[in-house]
Amino acid sequence: MIGEYRFFQEFFDGQIVKEESEKFKMFKLVLFSSFSVLGLFFVFAGICNVAEFLLLECGMLWNIYSGLSRKCSMALGIIVAFLYFFFTCNFAIYANGLIYIACYIPFQMIACFKDYSEGDFVQIRKKITDSNRILFFMFIIFLFIALLLFDISIGARFEVFDALSATLLVCSALLRTERYNEYYLFRITALLSSIVLWIMVAIEYSYTGALLILLMYVSYLIYDIVNYFVQSKTYLNQYMLVCQSYQKAIDEEKVADKLKVYKKSKKQEDKNK
Repeated sequence: MIGEYRFFQEFFDGQIVKEESEKFKMFKLVLFSSFSVLGLFFVFAGICNVAEFLLLECGMLWNIYSGLSRKCSMALGIIVAFLYFFFTCNFAIYANGLIYIACYIPFQMIACFKDYSEGDFVQIRKKITDSNRILFFMFIIFLFIALLLFDISIGARFEVFDALSATLLVCSALLRTERYNEYYLFRITALLSSIVLWIMVAIEYSYTGALLILLMYVSYLIYDIVNYFVQSKTYLNQYMLVCQSYQKAIDEEKVADKLKVYKKSKKQEDKNK
């Protein structure tokens, strides 16, 4: 039992996934509905078109309701990747479009495979070790420079912010796929950089088209911040409960062992008498 408990401590270095609360489900519904209504308003106002609204809807479904069905999540990821690629090419935001096609679709496939193999109960959250931290930051710098040179070579707009946003999005997707705890930090930072990028694009193009992409990233940011705190609280509560149950079992085992020793010594005393 003690060996199992130590294994438990090492294995659950992350988060335990349990069924969503009714409050969190209501939050997701309100968030999705609010941004959908806002998107429809911009469509009817002639600021955006139906294809851009489709990207907003598929993007929110992919991000907010990805846990409902893995196959559906995979399909939504592919639709969002191609729609996003099309619109980023229109706005000359090439690095972002490239990483959605070249990285997000493969990462989505890997994530789906891992979810199938690991099951619904546990998602292991590892931490980047000191030895890997240097390599990881070297990878970030290399990827940023590569995407920046790519943008400059083909005449992209806002090349610095485009390359930075794309780099952080790739890193967050990679960390999510490999179940690293640092995913949350990179995800929120990537979304903030993407929001800044699309604010610049929206202003440059008089808010036509780019506004719904900006809304999509804002919805992502709100959802991921709330989701981070909800999952952190869920993990801590579940971890403490299971720890308590294991500790109780260990205590009971110790008591039983002591009772056996006592009975054995008592029996020996009776024989000696």
